[in-house]
Amino acid sequence: MNIQLHKNARTTPAIRLELQSQAESVSDRELAEAYYLNRHTVAKWRQREGVEDASHRPQRLHATLSTAQEAVVVALRETLPLPLDDLLAVTREFIHPKCCAPAWIVVCAAMGFLTSRRRCPRRKAPGRW
Repeated sequence: MNIQLHKNARTTPAIRLELQSQAESVSDRELAEAYYLNRHTVAKWRQREGVEDASHRPQRLHATLSTAQEAVVVALRETLPLPLDDLLAVTREFIHPKCCAPAWIVVCAAMGFLTSRRRCPRRKAPGRW
């Protein structure tokens, strides 16, 4: 059985199974002292159903755009010659203040804005003295 634990893991599936199989009369503190673990770690593994690590990935995006808001962003991109960073700032200012950059990039990629060959006008570099 190939077990992949993160580098700071103090428990293995075998130890977790032992923690779960202990009688309820044995306190978390006693088990923590016996296995040299934190009592919160012991309590966590005793409450879980299995012995596998839970996923560490986020379960949802923090702030996404609705379809109506996506349509407004698309219309802005097609009409305004703004760089993508400035368009994100406009989106946060006027459309959705909690719009996160990953959700916004997903919309832009789906609409083909990130691979577009259309260039925005370049800003002039400051002149020399």
